[in-house]
Amino acid sequence: MRTSSVLKYSLIKTGGVQKQGRDYRVVSGVLEDELYAMSCEIRVNWPSLTVESIKTRMKRFTTDRCLLAENVFKNCVGWSIDSGLDGKIKKEIGRNGCRHMAVLMVDCVNALVRAELGRELSEALSKDPSLDRKNFVDEFLAKNIPLKGYLKLK
Repeated sequence: MRTSSVLKYSLIKTGGVQKQGRDYRVVSGVLEDELYAMSCEIRVNWPSLTVESIKTRMKRFTTDRCLLAENVFKNCVGWSIDSGLDGKIKKEIGRNGCRHMAVLMVDCVNALVRAELGRELSEALSKDPSLDRKNFVDEFLAKNIPLKGYLKLK
């Protein structure tokens, strides 16, 4: 008997980052596969690098434990994007609720940091095409000190 080469598993993760005014960034993410469907939207105060609000939706999940995470989301408000954030998300959201939502949230924050660095670099390059990129990154991290810890840079 011949086995089919048809795709048997599909995972879709998407994320997007929006700049809202000078001081706010909103990052949204969606995770969907055969078992799970969920989304989150995290609003961050960019100058202070703190979570201002979080909205989530658990559409499809496997256990009632996943719903427990919804009680923990409100605790995320005020968290800083720093060296301890990924661990905090995994511990608070993942252990006390849904590890899939925790992974999605970590991916969203990673996307936010990369997008913001890319956006600022792009703006700087449009003003000065001969910009020293290494100096730019050093200045970006000096201006946003907690990100150096978050990105685990020495």
